Amino acid sequence: MIPPRCHLSRSREGVEGALGNREAGAVVVLTWLSPFEGRPRRGSSWYNGCLSPIYSILEESSSPYALGIGNETMDGTAPPVLFVVGTAGAGKSSLVTAFQRWARFLEVEALTINLDPGAERVHYDPEFDVRDLISLSEVMDEYDLGPNGAQILAADLVAAQAIDIHEELDGLAGDIMVIDTPGQVELFAFREASSHLVEVLGQGRACLAFLFDPMLSQTPSGFVSQMLLSSIVHFRLGLPTANFLSKADLLEPEVLEKIVEWGENLGALEAALYAESADQSMGHGAGSQRAEFAIGQLRMMQHASIQPGLIPLSSEEEEGLADVLTFVQTVYGAMADTRDGFAGDIEHERH
Repeated sequence: MIPPRCHLSRSREGVEGALGNREAGAVVVLTWLSPFEGRPRRGSSWYNGCLSPIYSILEESSSPYALGIGNETMDGTAPPVLFVVGTAGAGKSSLVTAFQRWARFLEVEALTINLDPGAERVHYDPEFDVRDLISLSEVMDEYDLGPNGAQILAADLVAAQAIDIHEELDGLAGDIMVIDTPGQVELFAFREASSHLVEVLGQGRACLAFLFDPMLSQTPSGFVSQMLLSSIVHFRLGLPTANFLSKADLLEPEVLEKIVEWGENLGALEAALYAESADQSMGHGAGSQRAEFAIGQLRMMQHASIQPGLIPLSSEEEEGLADVLTFVQTVYGAMADTRDGFAGDIEHERH
């Protein structure tokens, strides 16, 4: 177990002394990294240093969790970063595994990071594994928490050490960095700590692949719910986002075609929602109300010009992996496109 090294201080004086008051216009704020601060502790836990209220100096131009990481520290030569996000069981780890293996075949160096402390095992070779830093079982024992509470606390502990993690990864040679996020999407997208992780690890060159669950996507209302979730994550983190239909190989061809059409043609999706509403209203009102709500949300997204687009993806059959790479390359360029024949290889893989 590697004890955390928090680059934060419990006192205003400690922060100001560490940074030497060099930041022009910097302000000092009291930051709480954990909702469990009031929980009694047993012994001298190595977590204590990250759980007390802390002061941090923030640049005026930075986000509330920037902790001194500003645009001036961003390295334009660093590899682009892809955060893989989706609901539990959507196939995030499988995608990272398949992508790393496939990329190596194309002589593209895909660096990987595991940010899920609850993962029992990963089948890719990560440059950094959060489980080497945080033991979920130890967090559960120390604070008498269940798995969900421990995951929340672990996310905050990891965020407190994001700068250390970045420094450990700094200098690694690679074409792209792929980050496997926690199984529960809310732990990554809806914690303030996630903004800190995205800023520090992404260094201004991050984008996001959102995975649609294939089973939930088979109903119009289920599809719209994932459209909403993807849009919220995009809005929350502010990253370029592409939607992928995960585990597409599990779907019958006609079902896959229907789902892809919903992603390309919102008119077809609205018609399917009306049909679903009509079918459900024959049974009970609640189903009809859900469909009507989904239609309302769809119209809202249409008004906002949100057109999801959906790319079928199969980690098992390595389908759609070229589209993942193309998405990142389209956003940030560079990577391995200077190698002779690279563009042709990618086009061949896509078709």
